[in-house]
Amino acid sequence: MKCAILLFLGCVIAQLSIAQNAPVRQPKPQASAATEYYKQQLTDQVLKQLDKIDWNHVDRTTSGSGSVLYTIPVVVHVLHNYGPELVADTIIYNWIDKVNSYFLKTNPDTVNIIDKFKPVAASTQIKFKLATIDPRGNPTKGVEHVFSYLTYNAGDQAKVNQWPQEKYLNIWLVNALASVAPGSIQLGYYYTPVEASYSPYYDGIIFNYETYPAYINDGDLAYYFARYLNLSHPCNGYGMPLCADNDGIADTPPCGGGPYTCLNLYDTTCDTPNVQNVMINNENCGIMFTYGQGQYMQNVLQLDFGNRDSLITPYTYSATGMNQLMPDLPAAADFSVNGSSYPASRYPNWFACQGQSVVFRNVSWNDTIVSAAWTFSNNANWPTSTSLTGLSNKFHQPGWVTVRLAATGNNTGTSTLVNLQALFIADSVATNAFNYVQEFAPGAGMDKWPMFNYYRNSFRWQLASTGYLDNTCLQYNGYDSRTFPENTTGSPQGDIDDIYTPGFDLTGFSGECYLNFMSSGATLTTNAHSMNDSLEIDYSLNAATWVKLKVLKGEALDNKGTVATPYAPSSAGDWVANTISLPAAAITAYTLFRFRYHPGANDTTGISTGNNFYLDHFNFNSFPESVAMVDKMPDGISLLPNPTQGNCYVVIKDRSATLNSSLVVTDITGKAVYETTGQSSTNNARIEIPANVLTSKGLYLVHVITDHINQTEKLVVY
Repeated sequence: MKCAILLFLGCVIAQLSIAQNAPVRQPKPQASAATEYYKQQLTDQVLKQLDKIDWNHVDRTTSGSGSVLYTIPVVVHVLHNYGPELVADTIIYNWIDKVNSYFLKTNPDTVNIIDKFKPVAASTQIKFKLATIDPRGNPTKGVEHVFSYLTYNAGDQAKVNQWPQEKYLNIWLVNALASVAPGSIQLGYYYTPVEASYSPYYDGIIFNYETYPAYINDGDLAYYFARYLNLSHPCNGYGMPLCADNDGIADTPPCGGGPYTCLNLYDTTCDTPNVQNVMINNENCGIMFTYGQGQYMQNVLQLDFGNRDSLITPYTYSATGMNQLMPDLPAAADFSVNGSSYPASRYPNWFACQGQSVVFRNVSWNDTIVSAAWTFSNNANWPTSTSLTGLSNKFHQPGWVTVRLAATGNNTGTSTLVNLQALFIADSVATNAFNYVQEFAPGAGMDKWPMFNYYRNSFRWQLASTGYLDNTCLQYNGYDSRTFPENTTGSPQGDIDDIYTPGFDLTGFSGECYLNFMSSGATLTTNAHSMNDSLEIDYSLNAATWVKLKVLKGEALDNKGTVATPYAPSSAGDWVANTISLPAAAITAYTLFRFRYHPGANDTTGISTGNNFYLDHFNFNSFPESVAMVDKMPDGISLLPNPTQGNCYVVIKDRSATLNSSLVVTDITGKAVYETTGQSSTNNARIEIPANVLTSKGLYLVHVITDHINQTEKLVVY
């Protein structure tokens, strides 16, 4: 299906979807006056040239055997997450050939053109060719693979690695486009020459892999290439009156109101519409361009709008290798990892337990692979393999796994990929969680805390030289340091970064068990509702199935509010306590935990909404973190948590060597609901007020008397 998606100036794309079973293009959004002015300038200049054509004497029957006047260099960037969008290069070659068959009138279905339009069906004498020289002067096949989370919900920020748009038509293939309405299909969107003049860093075409399988055998792809060259719809433009001539091209007739179908080729409301034209809104039966449309696009290539004229210069042809055959290049060795035997998801999974099956897939490209040689470290079941497609392996030594893949192409030699951190194997010997505290000092057991920056960008976990109790902690680098024009692509939205803990033995806790940590963070946005970073904490008993424990977002992450510069805590007061009460299912002899950070971004600009986030003092305790940290409190009493939905702890700090205390809880009428006394051999105490005595929602008074304290505090139950 075809869909025209035009942008608002200022780099804002309005992506308009198409109903799944009704291929109707939507009206384009309101453009600025400047855009409309230059668009009209371009149209006027092209139509002025078309007016010089003697339409009664032109060779309108130009066949597919005609010469090629203009060749446009192409590069295809395949953004992938090792999913189905990672198509074989041969499929891309076929797509370009398919587009060229429509532009050169060599597509076999031209035999189906109805009699009225056979005389005007023509070759445009324009073709597209994958570049054979890249911007650095190296040989290429015009295709590159880019491992990126931006393949999902893709928009302009996904247009990474753009090659100079004055020399190449950049095409991006992604898994799925953003902002597609439910029940809709959107094949892609393009930038016209005028739009490219304002936003050259987004120039090109982006295609949605999700819709390719159904539409690869029709002229839909050619439509997007034609729009890149500013070719308009032949008739019935949005907002145009009935039977209006939308494109000003003499051999494309005006049309009725539509919709047009492949079964309605002879509608004569105005004149027989050229439903079989690639540029008509139809049900995938566009199979031709007219002579006039070819002349229109040729004229666009002569004009300096969006650097279209620079695509066809002798210098560009030389720099991009248009006069050379596609080179026979060595293979680019590559493999994917699925860290367990369950089906892969959209998120990388490079973490497994000892003895667990790990699936490796050979996805080497750039040549026909005829043989492969694998080697694996960490006492693998298969230390070596010659499997051409991949294999399942198991590892019995904990730590980072090194994988080496040598891929041999036909007649081009061997290339080798060595990944020193292809996978992390968790130690099967559990760490005792009782009295365990991790302050994230270098070397303090951090070899069992793997950090994954899957996509190798600046948004990542790292050790930092600040902390709650010392000068070390974990930092998520969430501050967006990209500047223009680098920040036009590469939004952090959709990224993930993980930290995994060792396996813990939690059976030493006979009652409540809390996972505790301290955190400190800030945001870049001044609008609290725009802060969409989140920290997800999960647990697993086998590194294969993960259960969500808690998600921190909003003020739970940015307790320090808005900070315009890279944030770092400067005192203990900048930190807040975090506590997760572990469910019984998580309190086992071997439990793993994962901290997964999801950075967010502004939907319009793609700039991060978060700032740096810090995590420290990871521990397990029978008390919540705020209670466990009683040593940091001044003398007095505190009620934690308050307000409460269940039980509550009274934390008492007194300078006495031996602490004698009495506690009375009364309701608002003064009636005692709970009383207890106690003695502690230290100068602090934790006294629990059971949830079953706080039977009604509302206000309670908690009275505490020690040798030096006589204090009453309000407790709210909700």
